[in-house]
Amino acid sequence: AARRAILAGQVLLNGLDCVPSRFLQRGDRLELLEPVTPALIIDVPLEILHLDEHLAAVLKPAGLETNGRGRTLEAALPPHLPRSPAADALPWPRAAHRLDRRTAGVLLVARTSAAAKGLSDAFAARRIQKGYVALVAGRLEGEGTIDAPLDERAAVTDWSATAHHRSLHTEWITEVDLRPQTGRKHQLRAHLAGLGHPILGDDRYGEGPVLRSQGLFLFARSLELLHPVTGEPLRIDAPVPPRFASFTEREDRRWQGHHPGADQ
Repeated sequence: AARRAILAGQVLLNGLDCVPSRFLQRGDRLELLEPVTPALIIDVPLEILHLDEHLAAVLKPAGLETNGRGRTLEAALPPHLPRSPAADALPWPRAAHRLDRRTAGVLLVARTSAAAKGLSDAFAARRIQKGYVALVAGRLEGEGTIDAPLDERAAVTDWSATAHHRSLHTEWITEVDLRPQTGRKHQLRAHLAGLGHPILGDDRYGEGPVLRSQGLFLFARSLELLHPVTGEPLRIDAPVPPRFASFTEREDRRWQGHHPGADQ
């Protein structure tokens, strides 16, 4: 990313254009010039869950990377979020954290420099509570904590089973509330699979009949935090997509159709 920025003329060394091969010397001054607009803007419908002059919360659809190159959530933000009127407004809104491409749900967006720094610090210090819901294969009972490092880094997830459904594909389906204490890549997917109950639709960590053609049944439904600028408590919730309930109801009906009169 730094190399691309240098080649695009966005980095000045002592006030002049530079090349990536230049070694820095003591006393050199680097300056990053912000582009006026993002490299790509796309037209994607987005639901805005919260909006103030410093930050926003949007409902990220499944199928979009959060940021990076090409079609991303960040590329879809400018048409929905005009530049903030604040003095330290960012040139365009930026995602404050990431959700996997296949995961939908609540995502925070910074609109000012103060919000971007405050949210980054809060995530790093684990001061933002994240809540997810998932459908997993098999019957999982009770609640617990998964403490299993990923890529040699600490990774901790609290979980609790909230409902059970029958299924011809997996015998049982369990609805699970998830509260990650850390934010490693694919943490929830890897942790649930390691527990022996992969998330339905997981095409990477799941094994056996996990219904890959149905989409990933993982949803980021809530965030709790202190506003990074005002300090006020902020909770953002999104309703679980209707496809979760319609899928489990259909699975229950199909199981009953093959086991008439059986006790679920």
